[in-house]
Amino acid sequence: MFKTAHAQLQSLNTNRKQLQNQKGFSLGEIMIVLVIIGGIMAIILPKIQDGQRKSNVNKTKMLMTEITTKINEYNSECDNKYPATLSFIIEDDSGCKNWSSNPKLKHLLKDAWGTDFQYSVAGNGYNLKSLGADKKEGGTSYDKDLYSDESVGGDE
Repeated sequence: MFKTAHAQLQSLNTNRKQLQNQKGFSLGEIMIVLVIIGGIMAIILPKIQDGQRKSNVNKTKMLMTEITTKINEYNSECDNKYPATLSFIIEDDSGCKNWSSNPKLKHLLKDAWGTDFQYSVAGNGYNLKSLGADKKEGGTSYDKDLYSDESVGGDE
């Protein structure tokens, strides 16, 4: 029995020495890896954000193209007149009996930043714009107001 207990004790001592000889990562090595990852993120993150901003601008322009198509369809169905508001897309308009709205197109009423499109009838045409990322009049770069290609008073 003594030999068995002695053998077990020797086995435990051997296991303890093996665990002490194993090396892990030092704090310095872990810190170097974290600094490298942070540097990579500092380079990549602005590019990802810029891509998201460009994507929102492009999405808004596509939505405006869809709205323009709907406005032109309305115009041709309703004796060459323009709708008074953009609600004609999702609600039937009493001013035009030939027009059929589609409530499923509610997503067309807001730009990529969740702001309602600005629409008004102007003389022989209309103005359709988005206020851009800043949701305010004017702005530059991604905050710039976006106008439909067919707007009569737009800058773009």
